[in-house]
Amino acid sequence: MAADEVGMLLGIPGEMEKLIETVRDIQCVLSDAEQKQTSSSAIKRWLLQLKDVMYDADDLMDICRIKAEDRHGRYDFLSSSKVSCGIRFLSCFHNPLFAHKIGKRIKDLNSSMDEISKKKSDLGLVELQDVVRPFNTSHEYSDISRQTDPSVALADLVGGKIEEDTDLLVKWLTLEEMSGKENVSAVAIVGMPGIGKTTLAKRVFNDPRIQEVFHLKFWVCVSKDLKGVELLKCIIREAGGNHGAAEERSELVSMLERLVRGKKFILVLDDVWPGSQNVWDDLLRVPMNGGAHGSRLLVTTRDDRVVRFMHAKASHQVEKLLEKDGWCLLIKQVALDETESEILKDIGLELVKKCDGVPLAIKAIGGVLRMKGKNRADWKKIIKSTLWSLADLSSDFPHAFYLSYEDLPSHLKQCFVLCSLYPEDTVFERSELVYLWLAEGFLCDDGALSFLELGIEYYKELIVRNLLEVSGGYYDQICCKMHDLWRSFAGYLGNGDNFIMREGELPSRSEPLLKLRRLSIEGTVVDLDFLNKEKYLRTLLLVYNSMGEFLSNALVSFSHLRIVDLYKSNISSLPDSFCGLVHLRYLDLTGSLLIALPNSIGKLRNLVFLGLGGCLWLSDFPSSIVNLLELRFLSFHNTTIEVFPVGLRKLEKLVELHGFKPDTNNSKGLSSLEDIGNLSQLSKLILCSLEKASDITVAKEAKLKEKGQLKTLILSYTPNQGREDPTTFEEKKVAQDVLNALSPPPSLEILQIIGYFGLQLPNWLHVGINLSNFQFLRFLELTECECISQLPPVGQLPNLDLLRIKRCNISYKYRTRIFIG
Repeated sequence: MAADEVGMLLGIPGEMEKLIETVRDIQCVLSDAEQKQTSSSAIKRWLLQLKDVMYDADDLMDICRIKAEDRHGRYDFLSSSKVSCGIRFLSCFHNPLFAHKIGKRIKDLNSSMDEISKKKSDLGLVELQDVVRPFNTSHEYSDISRQTDPSVALADLVGGKIEEDTDLLVKWLTLEEMSGKENVSAVAIVGMPGIGKTTLAKRVFNDPRIQEVFHLKFWVCVSKDLKGVELLKCIIREAGGNHGAAEERSELVSMLERLVRGKKFILVLDDVWPGSQNVWDDLLRVPMNGGAHGSRLLVTTRDDRVVRFMHAKASHQVEKLLEKDGWCLLIKQVALDETESEILKDIGLELVKKCDGVPLAIKAIGGVLRMKGKNRADWKKIIKSTLWSLADLSSDFPHAFYLSYEDLPSHLKQCFVLCSLYPEDTVFERSELVYLWLAEGFLCDDGALSFLELGIEYYKELIVRNLLEVSGGYYDQICCKMHDLWRSFAGYLGNGDNFIMREGELPSRSEPLLKLRRLSIEGTVVDLDFLNKEKYLRTLLLVYNSMGEFLSNALVSFSHLRIVDLYKSNISSLPDSFCGLVHLRYLDLTGSLLIALPNSIGKLRNLVFLGLGGCLWLSDFPSSIVNLLELRFLSFHNTTIEVFPVGLRKLEKLVELHGFKPDTNNSKGLSSLEDIGNLSQLSKLILCSLEKASDITVAKEAKLKEKGQLKTLILSYTPNQGREDPTTFEEKKVAQDVLNALSPPPSLEILQIIGYFGLQLPNWLHVGINLSNFQFLRFLELTECECISQLPPVGQLPNLDLLRIKRCNISYKYRTRIFIG
């Protein structure tokens, strides 16, 4: 900011310069403070106080920017630091009353910053040479471990002990004598957090002997937050069923009963906690007893009480890794070759000893070592860290966790801790995490990389460090989870300004005098007295929460909110006053009971993320939605919205658009495919109900070929059973012509075509003609495409690593040739 001009306008000459200088002085010692905070509660408290004041400064700058926009138009808040010194920013201070209030707040900020700055010498903080490590794009991500799904990474399987344990459990599960009189009997795997219970269960689940015996296999992670109806839905999906819009417990129980009736199944209930073990007796026993005799329940738990409550016929205790197996795991994590292993073995074995045979701790150290060189000097620095010997650290977590966290650069520490606010076993989609980090101010366009590219690099590094774990079943590692123990650890670290409010728990924070900035509410009972005092919240999560409707009016009192996540909540409407949350960047209503959006939605000028996917009752948009000019992400996929108000082309900053349906008749006031033509920043585009597109000229105006940032394209048609009449020859010809006109750009990496019924595949997919058109394509999926009797020469695509063909009319002889090839 032009500090002298601002100071004069506010009547506080010199105050802005003073604030700037104080901030610069503090910045010099931040690296030292971050390194020392783990071993010093005084330094940790100092950092929390500094962060608290800087949040206030952030709010202050945002208000000034918004006022400036009101007078002189808009500019991009992602790069506002480059613009804020201009006249437009300063003009917001010409209102005397506003200038007086802002001037007082800046003086108060200075006073607080002075107090914080004076303490840095007393704490012994010094300036360090802060080296910002560049991202290492040469990392191999293919060996990253996966969690809470049945896929298991080879890097997690070490030693002969896991084979012995697998054989024992397979024997128990397949032995007829273990069945008893009941159709379903249980076997349990027990062990401390991070010991490898889930890895062993995965190994058993995927064993060929299990495949031979059981007709139906399904896997469900039973978190503390997943109960009742949601758990039933999850099991139905895993068993291959479709619960549709069913919400009643009785209806879902009947569905599950029909799915398993007469079938010999194995159900894995992963991570059952005391208190949730009654899901079997109270919820699942009756519908699942209809399975064939010899069906099995495999339970993993950290508590012996669960074994008793679930009447397990047998239980297996997972032991800590032997030293040699721990070293083998570390080798796999760091990808050492034979020569490197010999050179580093003595240090590596010492590190394994410090991890006390706990696989998750060894993986934590492995994540640190991945970022270092494969040399003795770097490994010795890890050995010599004082964190191994500190006695005042919480004993709930391995010392390796503290060392792993300390090694993180500052920007990743913030991103990591934010993930802990979400419920246990949450599946994070990569781009949604990036938008969360963006909304909190952890990302910006830096010139070299866009916010999305930068966020993806952050995501990859957190995975490489084993702080996030890739979730199986998704291409390109686009989804991840956080291990329970890491989640608890991140929550412990963020307890100064973050709080997870659980049902029946009283608020308790490590620094109660600081303002609460982030709140996650789990359960259906909220302490309103507590909530009403927290007026400085930036983030509020009500995921899977039935309090959404009750709290929707209360939310407007939290005027500093930047993130509101109401995923799968029972909220049906937003009050007009909600749209007064001028700081709001992220609003997720995915899967909620939302019926309508208020017309005032257009006032949320800073909104970058609007998630409405799966809102089955939402049928239209207010026209004001086209005023959300900062939107980068917009999803209304799987809603009943048929058309978008005219003006989609105004949302030029959109990076992801999910669920757009072309208007049938290009009616006045409604958007058609040509409105996409102006959206040049799109990276992901999902087009639905493409059978409605009948104008080839309009389809060409979508200008997909010119969208040089487009990486993912999904083209979807309404399935046969969803269309009223059989498809005519003319309709097939039109569908083919329209798809030919929607030719994608060479930048494309992922392409899915679903339900296409044209006469033949589009001309541009005959890749043999011009390979350069798809030189970056890595994933191609064709699902329910009637016209496909044989494939074009996709084997010529230079970078294709996954071809998925589902429910297409390819002959058996040709299919055999494809998969052999």
